[in-house]
Amino acid sequence: MLLDSARNSDMQGLSCHGSQRIHATLFSVLKTLFRSRSRRNKVSSKTLDDDVEGQVLLPGCALPPAPCIFCGASKENGFNVVWENDRYTVFTDINPSAQHHLQIIPKRHIESVKSLRQADAAMIREMIEIGHRVLDDMDVPPNLRRLGFHIPPYISVPHLHMHVQALPYRSFLRRLKYPIVYGRKGQEKGFSWFADAEQAARILEKDVRVGIMPC
Repeated sequence: MLLDSARNSDMQGLSCHGSQRIHATLFSVLKTLFRSRSRRNKVSSKTLDDDVEGQVLLPGCALPPAPCIFCGASKENGFNVVWENDRYTVFTDINPSAQHHLQIIPKRHIESVKSLRQADAAMIREMIEIGHRVLDDMDVPPNLRRLGFHIPPYISVPHLHMHVQALPYRSFLRRLKYPIVYGRKGQEKGFSWFADAEQAARILEKDVRVGIMPC
């Protein structure tokens, strides 16, 4: 009986330590996510008091949306704009993952690639063409180019932006952020939080939504 009691006590101790380790890991991950979101919110939006000052909100009415940092992308606002027309803006990534790392955004606010429909495939094709044009000017070989989109919830700014990169990546961990997974059995992409730009265009042309799951 004493041996069984001691054994049960040891097992409970091990279980307790294991549970503590799991909870500590989860807490660390959550803390990192909240810190990241907090920093983005401080940069990209006003305070709630600034937004609603002087406004009367009727019962059931939503608060005004926070301003989008990419909707204000311009040289005047501190962006390093390298190309622009009346519909799109191209600027350098503030935290580049590759040798050259640019972002192409439509000036019209669209939340993400997940928001797109079949009619938007032509817009993706235009963004691809612009991306290759900019990389041509940088003399980047075709085999060292990567263009694509992160899929929510794995996005940093809720405004459609296409990553335009000249490889190699700066580190192995940076490369893991942009995995291209090819689909099977008629699907364009496999399970991945990143969609190659050509994959995204073909998926939309088939009247299918771009998502993390195979599509």
